[in-house]
Amino acid sequence: MQLTSYTDYALRVLMYLAMSPNGQATISEIAGFFNISRNHLVKIVHQLGSKGFVNTTRGKGGGLALQRPPAMISVGAVVRAMENHFNWVECFDPTQQHCRFLPNCALKHVLERAGNAYLQVLDEATLADMLLDITPVALPQKETFENPA
Repeated sequence: MQLTSYTDYALRVLMYLAMSPNGQATISEIAGFFNISRNHLVKIVHQLGSKGFVNTTRGKGGGLALQRPPAMISVGAVVRAMENHFNWVECFDPTQQHCRFLPNCALKHVLERAGNAYLQVLDEATLADMLLDITPVALPQKETFENPA
């Protein structure tokens, strides 16, 4: 069972936002922090927004922020929203079922149970849980401009 880098980056974006001092960040800031492609991150953030995990604001002072508190974001929900499929092996995909052991293969059923257990564990974890053991990292500080008056 392996997640795509797309989903990995989506989880990192959410964790970054949860740890951000003001709860908001820009795509460029996050891309720089993780040293990943800004263009790739734009696609990920767009999907996170369309799936209801982040709010995005354009323009000066804009950026992205979590749509819900970290304790209300299930890791399993994020994984399901970001992954294209859960075809652990070829026989899970109806268009690729060429195995001669089908339809009576016990391996498929074991892998299906294992996949369901994997997702159940992720469903029980929240974004807040993912932050518990992280050593605080130095996130970039946003400059604030105070009126000297």
